[in-house]
Amino acid sequence: MLDPFYNAIAWLIVKIHSGMAPIFGAGSGAAWALSIVLLTMAMRLLLFPLFVKQIKSQRAMSALQPQMKELQAKYKNDKEKLNQEMMALWREHGTNPLAGCLPVIVQIPVFFALFRVLNSLHPNKGCVDVNAPHCFSPHFNGILTEHLTHQASLAKVFGVPIGASFSSSSHTLKLLSASATSVKTLSALLIVLMAASTFITQRQLMARNAASGMAQMPQQQKTLLYVLPVIFAGFGFKFPLGVLLYWLTTNFWSMAQQAVVIRRMDAAPAAAGAGPATTVQGPPPGARPGKVRPQPALLPETPPTPAPAPKSGANGAKPAPSRPPANRRKKRKGGRR
Repeated sequence: MLDPFYNAIAWLIVKIHSGMAPIFGAGSGAAWALSIVLLTMAMRLLLFPLFVKQIKSQRAMSALQPQMKELQAKYKNDKEKLNQEMMALWREHGTNPLAGCLPVIVQIPVFFALFRVLNSLHPNKGCVDVNAPHCFSPHFNGILTEHLTHQASLAKVFGVPIGASFSSSSHTLKLLSASATSVKTLSALLIVLMAASTFITQRQLMARNAASGMAQMPQQQKTLLYVLPVIFAGFGFKFPLGVLLYWLTTNFWSMAQQAVVIRRMDAAPAAAGAGPATTVQGPPPGARPGKVRPQPALLPETPPTPAPAPKSGANGAKPAPSRPPANRRKKRKGGRR
């Protein structure tokens, strides 16, 4: 069933290597190491939409943890009713536990094919001389020829062949012209980085959820946070250098990709909750375009000063209106005559 995936991954790594060979040399460790790194990055870009869906589902399920615990406590004696209420809760919020698992399930064949292709870069058992015929076998319908397998296995990164592993026998190391000290040192360093990056990636998601006020991660997931890096480290002692390069690349990529995706998810609600931005009034119609000059601030209108009230008399009575002088009254009377 997975043969098409194997053949596709093998074809991709051969094509990428053919592009690196004119720059670094066909048998150089840089050409093969960069082929592995670029192939891993290409696969992660291809699966990026599934990764975003997985993160959204995990965050949604984490946010629903308090309500799910309330339902479990309320219907602890009625499993059927509990399942109905749980399904209604998930349907209301548009999420489902399987939504977070489905992207992982889809990714498994791709990453398993990557592992299978890179794990084939080593000499056959019983090989006595790497230059002897049939010491290396072609793989994946001849896409990885015997010559390419031989070339990739002997290509060295920091003095360590890509086909060597921490647990390689002294016979295998002798065939690959490798130093046991160099192989074990570089392999141990990559294994530690691989386990640490796995832990940091999971811890990063927990910290983001806690910072955004979401529910804490369930106890089972907290246990996996510490157990998975140890399990991967144990397998890492059996992985050849090519597989360690792939695993380390995908871990660092996941760590950076997750940080960017979660930061954008956190920024979206913050932007939606912010008030509308202040609009800047443009120039009046017909005005020539140019620099917008700052307008002086408008002062508040000063209310009119009220006229002073007339002073009251000694007994509080209002004073009588003043009369014009007598000569003015006479003039007025004379004018009327």
